[in-house]
Amino acid sequence: MKNILTFILLVFASSVFAQFTNLSFETGNTMLVKENLNLLKDKKVGIITNSTGVDKTGKHIIDMLVESKVNVTRVFTPEHGFSADDTYKTSGIEIPVTSLYGSKYSYTKNDVNDVDVLIFDIQELGARFYTYTSTLYLTMQDAKKYGKEYIVCDRPSVADIHNTEGFMLDENFSSFVGKISTPVIFGLTIGELASYLNGEYVQNNKFKVIKMKDYDSNIKYENLMSNWINPSPSITSVESARLYPALCFLEGTSISEGRGTSTPFQVLGSPFVNSDALLKNLNDFDLKGISFEKTEFVPDQSLLPSYTAMKFVSVVCYGVKIKVTDMFKFKPFETSVAVLIALKKSSSKFGWINKNFIDKLVGTNKLRTMIDNGYTLNEIVAEADKEARNFKEKTKPYLLY
Repeated sequence: MKNILTFILLVFASSVFAQFTNLSFETGNTMLVKENLNLLKDKKVGIITNSTGVDKTGKHIIDMLVESKVNVTRVFTPEHGFSADDTYKTSGIEIPVTSLYGSKYSYTKNDVNDVDVLIFDIQELGARFYTYTSTLYLTMQDAKKYGKEYIVCDRPSVADIHNTEGFMLDENFSSFVGKISTPVIFGLTIGELASYLNGEYVQNNKFKVIKMKDYDSNIKYENLMSNWINPSPSITSVESARLYPALCFLEGTSISEGRGTSTPFQVLGSPFVNSDALLKNLNDFDLKGISFEKTEFVPDQSLLPSYTAMKFVSVVCYGVKIKVTDMFKFKPFETSVAVLIALKKSSSKFGWINKNFIDKLVGTNKLRTMIDNGYTLNEIVAEADKEARNFKEKTKPYLLY
């Protein structure tokens, strides 16, 4: 009997381990070093990255390449930068760092005079308005313009890449938070997104994606990668990263999205929100894959860099906390619309701010005007889904897994 019980426990443990672990999985940067170093032989290499450009064990791509004797001549960093100074120091080598945010959003011709091939390796969040997708697109365009090779190291998405949602970008609302022609939630890995952008728009014949090894999109990010590295100051956990696409639209409203708390993009509220009314309105939608509970919080400026703007500093905010209960049922865009409708219904002080900045985040004014005109959640989602479905069909030739 004891042997039978032991056997059953071992089988159960093995099945659980197999479900949540993929030991053969490798990120694109690892596959670049292991199997594709010939692409970099005798070439000067520029790397577009930040602190998230790591393999599944947490080792950074710059360290990996320098240790492999690759001639890394320059590092380019997106919004939020890479390090406190303008050099990257590794293995006794100092590599100059050029920012691609602020005064310019891509490199100049002079910036890449000492570069033959550019490598992109950054963790993104599956949402068009997270600016690393704009950095990808702009640097891809300029790589072609300046006759440079461009390599993207693919990596697992923290989002559910089976899910594509939201309105397509209207060029009239193009900005750095909306540069690529996709729905709000694009449902692709960064390598697949880059392949789509290159095939449909950039058309650089010196472009290549280094695929991941044995990637399974049904396995969560946290069961593929050994640790979470914050891609920006307010994305402080996997939970924040997953919920960011659902709460970022609040940046264009009079409601706090939780910046300046220990749970940014997991809580929302303001001094004037009625938590009970908001909670009831949200629960009435019966959204799948998430749960809501009442909360209160006080934004603290000391928790973020001084340049980061936040609402209601040191003021008690009332609202709700959101938790992802099933990432494969969770619909970020649908949730974001539900949150906006519920807030508008439950608070007379809810409003759009910063010259309708939400239109740039959404990539169109359709969402704002439909909410203002009383459209229901189902009507708005159905309208957006028409555009998302067309995009999903268009991207099928660029899927890598």
